[in-house]
Amino acid sequence: MLETVLSFLALFNCYPNDVTITPSNSTFYLAGEMGVVYVRPDMMKDHVLVHELYHHCQWQKAGKKPAQTWDEWRHREEEAAKIEDIYLNLK
Repeated sequence: MLETVLSFLALFNCYPNDVTITPSNSTFYLAGEMGVVYVRPDMMKDHVLVHELYHHCQWQKAGKKPAQTWDEWRHREEEAAKIEDIYLNLK
């Protein structure tokens, strides 16, 4: 599954490296020294990983900085949702 997700993200010049995927009680992306994708076990699905790993690429492209404003955060979320939708529509 992960190989397919990474191949798809490469179509958007998104190469999530230095990121860890770990089980959690909720699903979200958190950046620090390294990016971490926290995934609820029932949400461990390829399209969810597409969305969350794309957030890592957004963080990388922004100079390893989190969103600086609410509008930037919302834009990143909308962009990740679009990429996820494209993935789902290709299946």
